[in-house]
Amino acid sequence: MHKKILFLIIIFQLCLLPVYARDCNPLSKLARGLVNVTAGWLEVPRQMVKVKKEEDHEISGEFAGAFFGPLKGFTYFLGRLAVGVYEVGTFIIPTYKPLIRPEYIFADDYDDYDD
Repeated sequence: MHKKILFLIIIFQLCLLPVYARDCNPLSKLARGLVNVTAGWLEVPRQMVKVKKEEDHEISGEFAGAFFGPLKGFTYFLGRLAVGVYEVGTFIIPTYKPLIRPEYIFADDYDDYDD
């Protein structure tokens, strides 16, 4: 019985080899989902800094970064959390391209991506 299960697992893995050869595969989707679920809260300080930098005036930049930044960051966090849960739950289903940009919280901004 154990030999049959092992044989079926090996055959299943061999059938999936072409999927693993691509850049976007189930494992990258799973990893992306797990990172977004666990590190999505970092959107709050990230957006605080980004909002502050976007404002030209020093005083209004500080104010916007302190008050609007956390609000924007929290909404981005909720979006990243929802997408992460979705990707973890459906990592085996084909459609492996990222749903949000940047796909990881630590990635550079949107300009570095090509479709």
